[in-house]
Amino acid sequence: MKYYQNKVLLVSVILIVLALFIYFERNNYMSGLTGSAITNTQVTIIPALPANCSLHLNPGWNLVSFYCLGLFTDRSAVLSSIDGQYTKIFSYNPYDTSDPWKSYNPNLPAGIVQQLNNMDRMSGYWIYIPTGADLTYEGVNKTSSTITMKTGWNLIGYPSITTRNINNTLNNISFTIIQRYNTTSDTWLVYINGSSNNTLNTLDTYVGYWINVTSDQSLIIYNP
Repeated sequence: MKYYQNKVLLVSVILIVLALFIYFERNNYMSGLTGSAITNTQVTIIPALPANCSLHLNPGWNLVSFYCLGLFTDRSAVLSSIDGQYTKIFSYNPYDTSDPWKSYNPNLPAGIVQQLNNMDRMSGYWIYIPTGADLTYEGVNKTSSTITMKTGWNLIGYPSITTRNINNTLNNISFTIIQRYNTTSDTWLVYINGSSNNTLNTLDTYVGYWINVTSDQSLIIYNP
């Protein structure tokens, strides 16, 4: 008799657990995180659009940027099309006050610690190449980018395929001067706030810029 009672008790417990499982599974299926019923829910995944960066590097120093990069893109991948042709690359990080310049030299011996391992679309880069070459990289097109800048000088990129007027694009930024290097003529083009004699008036694709800002701030660039 005792064996029979224990068996009945065990079966009852199993049935109760099964009923609770079905109840909670039903509620989880019918309710969202807020407890409301879910009806006609759809998830739309928008794929990133591919973008092919393609620019010509003149012999000597080139101050460039790449709109098609992510936030941490491997340097060797970005520069693979000119591998063996360039000799130096530099970037500038104003937030590292003790050592702002980051560099990579492909001719240094293995084992030497090099700081410039990743590249991004918000930064500008100095690339030295003895002879002219065409650089190409198949990346991704982003609709907008936020460039954070620290008080003083910043070396920034221009992550867009659309040429824009400086005065209109930077009208919400507090800065004193912005300049770009012209490799062909070995000269600087300059835009000074309030000046009527500026030689630089637009922001252009593939160009890196030095900008001196009066406070820590952010610049949003849309693409296109």
